[in-house]
Amino acid sequence: MTKMFDYELVYNYILELIHDELHEHDKVPSESMLCDKFGISRLTVRQGINKLKSEGYLYSRQGSGNFVNPKKITYTISPYTIFTNEILKSKKTPTMKLLDKKIIKADEFIAQKLSIKEAQEVLYVKNIRLVDDVPFLFAEYYMNILVLDDIENMIDDATSFSTLYKEKYNLDPIRDSSEIDITSTNYSSKKLFNVQNDLPIIKISTKTTDTKTNKTIDFCYSYFRSDMAKIVVNYKNGAKND
Repeated sequence: MTKMFDYELVYNYILELIHDELHEHDKVPSESMLCDKFGISRLTVRQGINKLKSEGYLYSRQGSGNFVNPKKITYTISPYTIFTNEILKSKKTPTMKLLDKKIIKADEFIAQKLSIKEAQEVLYVKNIRLVDDVPFLFAEYYMNILVLDDIENMIDDATSFSTLYKEKYNLDPIRDSSEIDITSTNYSSKKLFNVQNDLPIIKISTKTTDTKTNKTIDFCYSYFRSDMAKIVVNYKNGAKND
């Protein structure tokens, strides 16, 4: 019989709790409790906990402990994806919080993406999207104010950009390109996501265009928690979410 390492006692014990007793976002036993239960060092306990974190079972909150990760949410990227609709499919509650909005001058890269001149003014918007009150993704938008006149005065926590584009500006927005990359959490993103441990982040760059005029409406970076999101890309059969 193969001898079990001490950290595996912690790993297996918490895994059993997750399967049999605990629910999403429930707190798992503290390190000190686990040290006492198994008579092992805090370092060994952390080995077991870190293994669970790396496999996506747990996440940590600074000063609060370790918690059960929710099951991953399938999030489909298509020409007409709307955040609220995607989350409602999982029978969860979506919310949004506006973090920042300001007029800035487009650098060369953003100008190229929006098909405008460099140094042209654009609206920068940053928001965070939550699922059942847990941070799920944050996004940075660069909006073409040549197309979206006075839009800075129309955005708040509850604004659906897609609905605003359609109803206020009579546009037909479509996501015509997306690029996916993997990055990692830094101090800023850990703070936004309210996590302590390092996480891979799914970074998706998208451009939205008006099908009526072929003008670019916005360019966006979205940063998803990889332990919460399963990304599916479907550009072939994307259906409108009106």
